[in-house]
Amino acid sequence: MGVRITVQSLWTEATPSPFIYEFAQSRIVIGRSRSADVQLPHTAVSGSHASIREQDAGYVLVDEGSTNGTRVNDIRVAVGRPKVLRNRDVVDLGGYRLTIDVGVPVAQTMSARLTTDFARRILAEQLAGQGDRDLDDELSAIQKRPDERVDLLPILAEPVSEPPPTRESRPSRPRQSRPGTDPPAQPIKLRRSELAVYALAAVVVASSIVAMSLLGSP
Repeated sequence: MGVRITVQSLWTEATPSPFIYEFAQSRIVIGRSRSADVQLPHTAVSGSHASIREQDAGYVLVDEGSTNGTRVNDIRVAVGRPKVLRNRDVVDLGGYRLTIDVGVPVAQTMSARLTTDFARRILAEQLAGQGDRDLDDELSAIQKRPDERVDLLPILAEPVSEPPPTRESRPSRPRQSRPGTDPPAQPIKLRRSELAVYALAAVVVASSIVAMSLLGSP
């Protein structure tokens, strides 16, 4: 069991041909360099752009610090962080689309000669209509050039945070007074009728006191 990678170049004007790579090794390097297991002939691809590795009875993809990034199913992967691969996952990197099948029977593993031949044929499609060129010289020149920064993987803008909804102002609930902190009692106000009754009672009491003192005198 191994990995099957179907590569299509998006740098060609015509319908791109599928190039099928099959591997039964624990690590597969995808990049522009001559030593890569999947050679992609464009300067938008870094020398060692990404790798596919065996991990936990499955396979993961790791971006190896590429200039233009890597996407799996339209989601950009973080550099150096393994992304678990499943059958029919689509990987986009440097203007190439790779369809990945994992855990599949491998009929023919790739050799260095076949890998270079695929890179030459991919390049021929990309240069179609641009005049006759020596593919070997052009491929060698591309492999030696520095990375070209291309806006292939735009980073989505961070979501704009909306202001918090306006809350309705509500009256604050009165706090219950704690012992020893009660506010001073307000003076009690009496009505006029109540004042008259109290005044009359005071007069009666005073009269009774006067009468008793007179009766008790010799």
